[in-house]
Amino acid sequence: MTGFLKVQTVTSRAAIPVAGATVTVSTVVPGRGRELLSVQRTDESGMTDMISIPTPDLDNSLTPDQPQGWTDVQVAASQPNYDGIVIRNVQIFPGVTTLQELILVPRGGLPTNLGETEDIIIPPQNL
Repeated sequence: MTGFLKVQTVTSRAAIPVAGATVTVSTVVPGRGRELLSVQRTDESGMTDMISIPTPDLDNSLTPDQPQGWTDVQVAASQPNYDGIVIRNVQIFPGVTTLQELILVPRGGLPTNLGETEDIIIPPQNL
């Protein structure tokens, strides 16, 4: 099965698009470590192209005694004028398109802000 992901980078709660951000999407493959799924730059709307992501069968999410019915991915974005951001455990479900918004914070220009990355972890869904 396959799920889909689109990422949009914005700044502020006004959702002003951030063009030219580098977005990476990866997942953990048991026994092999982290696997890179996509690297893209956002367009003038702050959007990536659609990313296809392998997911478990839909049946896995229908009963509680089955393994998880989604694929966890990590989504990261960076752009030279903004602090980076990493979102862990973004859940991609079979046959569903997930839109993940990443809010980038402009760099304040102080040397202490250089290279800072916000790390956000999403807890698992209770299905």
